Amino acid sequence: MKQINERVQLPDANRQYLVHPLDLEPARRSFLLSWALGIIGTPQVFAAVAALVWVLSNNFVAPFIAAGSTMLFGNLAAAWFRREAWSNIPGKRRDPDRRLLGLNLLAAVVQALALAAAAVLLILWFINRDVSPEVAAYATGTVTAVTVLMAVDVAVTAVRTRSGTAALAPAVNLLVVAAVSWWGFLVIAGRTGPLDVSTVITGAAVLLTVWVLWLIWSAWQRRRIARGAAGGSAAPAA
Repeated sequence: MKQINERVQLPDANRQYLVHPLDLEPARRSFLLSWALGIIGTPQVFAAVAALVWVLSNNFVAPFIAAGSTMLFGNLAAAWFRREAWSNIPGKRRDPDRRLLGLNLLAAVVQALALAAAAVLLILWFINRDVSPEVAAYATGTVTAVTVLMAVDVAVTAVRTRSGTAALAPAVNLLVVAAVSWWGFLVIAGRTGPLDVSTVITGAAVLLTVWVLWLIWSAWQRRRIARGAAGGSAAPAA
């Protein structure tokens, strides 16, 4: 049998064949850094940063430059640390499908709080100013798209995993954002009157494009790790 070149000491294969970076001290830090940076690179944080910069700059261009740069940095840095973490484990002993319910739930809470805080800040900014219907419509479209996509994520996660526990994290995210979004809609609609549908759709389309690109990137990263695990032989029978 070909000897596996191990960068770090792995658990005894007869006791634990499949290994995750969280099981190894040298890989744990890199994996947790990739997890934290991955949160920064999510569409929820993109929307939060865009809303914050919008309030500070009061223009349409700066928010997307700042949010896009933050999202790009978060995803590239997360990918680097993720590769570093998994490189400690030979491909055929990797456990990429392990469910990390605690980390997933914490990530959902952080994302929800970031987006909710930014939405509240944006709404309070709207309350104290005369807001044009175009700005209000664009913001409404963006937040509506986030809420709808998060609802889809809850449904897809529940169907794919057939587990209510797995769907808990995106459900928490959805409930927080939906509540703040509804409050914001009532505030904005009460100050501007009817919103232009085409501008609402434009705002939703921009966020949808960002979300689709993030999904493609995330799927590609997962497949890279899975290919490494599939490259080796199957785990031995217990």
